[in-house]
Amino acid sequence: MTQQARIEREIVFKGNASHTGNIRGRPSFQNQIVHYDDFVGKAIDNTNDYTVAAVNSGTATITVPHMLTLASDTDDDDDIDVAMGIEWYGQYNAAMEVRFRIDDVDMTAINIGFSDATGESTDLIAMMYSGVTLTSTATDFVGFLHDADASTDKLYAVSVNGATDGAVIDSGITTDSDSILMTVRVELIDTGSTTNAAFYANNTGREIDPQVDFIGSELAAVGRTTALCPYIALINHGESAANTMDVDYIKVWQDRI
Repeated sequence: MTQQARIEREIVFKGNASHTGNIRGRPSFQNQIVHYDDFVGKAIDNTNDYTVAAVNSGTATITVPHMLTLASDTDDDDDIDVAMGIEWYGQYNAAMEVRFRIDDVDMTAINIGFSDATGESTDLIAMMYSGVTLTSTATDFVGFLHDADASTDKLYAVSVNGATDGAVIDSGITTDSDSILMTVRVELIDTGSTTNAAFYANNTGREIDPQVDFIGSELAAVGRTTALCPYIALINHGESAANTMDVDYIKVWQDRI
């Protein structure tokens, strides 16, 4: 008799089970590397956990309630980049989900996704979008972009593979209002020869539901053997004031070798 039960629906704990111990035994991820950060600590560990790169006085701090807050300095093109280790790969089906809000959308650009570098040169982030022109600073990146310099204020899914840009995918989510909670996910899907990407997004702030929140995909989105890092960036675009972005949580996972 098999020792496995295949579950293709959610397990919901209700009644007394919703507020008492409801799992007996030892849950364990099989052949998966899983990282989850709810930012409940006192400060960002920018020595061991994250690399923080800032122009002028940009900061990455823990704020109430359990948010990672990225703040730019007050000059045009001041930026702040926060990244984890460069140890995630398309060939291992890496995925990343982030819940966030942009506190001032009209003069900012943001990136969320996997990048091949923990930071870019001064006054640049991995991906930017001016008018209808995508500018890739990164050689490999896959994820999400908002840029106030774009012709239309939207949340877009973008990618670049070996300095060759992919399509700009319109999520349908308008980014012309401040402080809207959004959730995004990028899933890398290895085919054995290339790595494709599936993109999901919502502006309700709920966790991603793949059946509801799918917005598009990109074939051969990034190099399958290129080392990548989870990457979040904010840049000030044309305003003499500090801008902020709040990250509620980050989840990252991939297959073990």
